[in-house]
Amino acid sequence: MVLGRMLVVILATAVMNGFCLATSDGTGCPVGFRGKCHCGLAYSIYDNYKNKRYTVNCTNTGFSTTDMLHELPEDTEVLIFTGNYVPELPANVLDNLKDYSDLDVIDMSNNNIRFIQGKTFHKVYTVKTLVLDHNDLEITDEKERPRIFSNFEGLERLHLTNAFTERINASDYLLSLEDIFYESKLEELKVIHLEQNEIWSIRVNQKVFCQVPRLEQIFLGDNRLMDFDFRIDCLPELRYIDLERNMIFRLTDEAMTRLDAFSNKKGSVLEINMKENPFACDCRSEAFIHWLNLTKIHVTNSSNYTCFDGYPRTNIEKRLQEVQQLTCPSFKSKTSISDDIFTERELEDFHNTHYGDHHITGYSSATIGALSFLLVFTSSLLLAVAYFHRQNLKYLATPIWTFITRYVGYTGIADEETPREVNV
Repeated sequence: MVLGRMLVVILATAVMNGFCLATSDGTGCPVGFRGKCHCGLAYSIYDNYKNKRYTVNCTNTGFSTTDMLHELPEDTEVLIFTGNYVPELPANVLDNLKDYSDLDVIDMSNNNIRFIQGKTFHKVYTVKTLVLDHNDLEITDEKERPRIFSNFEGLERLHLTNAFTERINASDYLLSLEDIFYESKLEELKVIHLEQNEIWSIRVNQKVFCQVPRLEQIFLGDNRLMDFDFRIDCLPELRYIDLERNMIFRLTDEAMTRLDAFSNKKGSVLEINMKENPFACDCRSEAFIHWLNLTKIHVTNSSNYTCFDGYPRTNIEKRLQEVQQLTCPSFKSKTSISDDIFTERELEDFHNTHYGDHHITGYSSATIGALSFLLVFTSSLLLAVAYFHRQNLKYLATPIWTFITRYVGYTGIADEETPREVNV
């Protein structure tokens, strides 16, 4: 009897000691997290700090692997794993033998992630918010990428701000994104964030959002879009489009027609935000300004939209609603000096001249950096070679330089009316 009690006490002490060892650093996390994370109840930005939720927070921990996430507590509601370096997420990031039925948020932003396998996430059917902002995703290579979101059956908010690599043109990865949406069947997705992804146009893939028909909000701010150029007639529940801080001079007739057609549908209420775009107030803006004043669409803060440029030049910095005169300058060419008609091509030239900074169709920052490095490297190499072979170069160059100076000198005498003294 006494021996039995002693064994119980010893066992209880061992269990308590093990628990203390696991949480002795005060983080509340399992030992696999190496004391770098924090586990416990905390308010969360993802529900506007309304309620405390069981949160595992591994921010700026320096992890280069996700192995510790196999020990993620089953009662976790919010997983924050950000500011680390994990270029490739492996299969089964979470232990697929555990039940994560309370998991609501996964934030894996700013981890330098380039590749997510199709089998990376399991047991995430209750997750409503997935954040992959500020990564380096490459999704144009087929492999298993089309199914990277396939297990997020209840996903409602997808954050992909500045998420994609600059090594790939945006028009290419948007095609892949449509395939991903199709394969993943995100039937509950309501909000998508695609800000800061250097998107110039969506026209070549106008149906990219049609694969997620329950979308209510599309965020495309801080890109380089020059028009509203994608389909929304396939999105009956769409309520908000964010296009702020892009490169929109004006909307085209096609874009305005598409927006009005959507708004005129019974029960459709649409808001579009185009704040801080470089609007041009010239002869081609009349229809756009007229549309702003008459459309039934709620154009966010449109009364404060100002002219970034235009003609006459007095329109600059005026509010669009205050502009009284909209003209364009005459285009004078060498072949037709008297022609005052401003053609479509000539007007494009005018905009390229006046709004050149907004028409950059060149290279990404990664490409420019690579070219700059190559130029510096090549120059340094040539200088090094010249230095080590300077005596040979001097031997070769001296007679050539002597010949050139003599030739130039005598040519100068022949061409001038009065001979001048030339040192040879």
